[in-house]
Amino acid sequence: MRHSPGLHGSSRRCWRIQKRAVCERMPELRLDCLGSGFAFSHGSYWSGFLLDGRVLLDCPPQTLAHLFRLGVPTQAIDLVLLSHEHSDHIGGMDLFLLEATVGRAAREGAPREWPLAIAGPPGIHDRLREVIGPSDRLPERDDPRVRWFEQAGGSAFEWAGLRVECVSMEHGHGMEALGFRVSHPDGVVAYTGDTAYVEAVLTLAEGADLLITECGGDRPYGHTSWEDVRELRDALAPSTRLLVTHYDPLAVPEWASTLAGVELAEDFAVYEV
Repeated sequence: MRHSPGLHGSSRRCWRIQKRAVCERMPELRLDCLGSGFAFSHGSYWSGFLLDGRVLLDCPPQTLAHLFRLGVPTQAIDLVLLSHEHSDHIGGMDLFLLEATVGRAAREGAPREWPLAIAGPPGIHDRLREVIGPSDRLPERDDPRVRWFEQAGGSAFEWAGLRVECVSMEHGHGMEALGFRVSHPDGVVAYTGDTAYVEAVLTLAEGADLLITECGGDRPYGHTSWEDVRELRDALAPSTRLLVTHYDPLAVPEWASTLAGVELAEDFAVYEV
């Protein structure tokens, strides 16, 4: 998996809102790291990714600013996948939705080819309502501008030429948490969100070219440890690459930073799947 930290100039992208054309030098399936840190950050931005220039894997607080930095208009986003309701994963939805529905791109850009889709575990709309409050920034379930997918583990749906499979993860705290496997014509990317290392992680990774896993370090509850990362790497198919995110950059064991077959996500890095 090749990556290039900080390659985000106009020479790398030639976005058109309507067709989202991509420059010749772009990889066929590109993954932008919008942040790699855990909830308490310690110098890294909160974990989140942009896949294929049009799919958000979680929406941490800095999402809108980082999309602007990349030159990606909100009208280019077809799908937002929210793994669970914690604020470091959904805290950017308020301003993202404001820009996507009534902001400049929505007012002046080309019309969408299809509505924005937002997917997450059951109850995600209600949780966003709690976070955003009683305003019209959150489209209701019947708003034609947005298609809501509240998904249970074991379900799947298709949107904008992608197939998304949802697998229940184990984050605890009495909440539903999902991992997502996104099948694109150019590759399959699996994303755990926050979870302990459980059998479902291996189920999620089946057939994936790339698995993005979290690592909560030594926090014992509802997170994957660094030792789990080592075990996970051994359990994965050799063809499945492993990218670690949601980690504390101040607490990475020396051995983990050089573990064969494992790469640590970096803020603003660009990965080719």
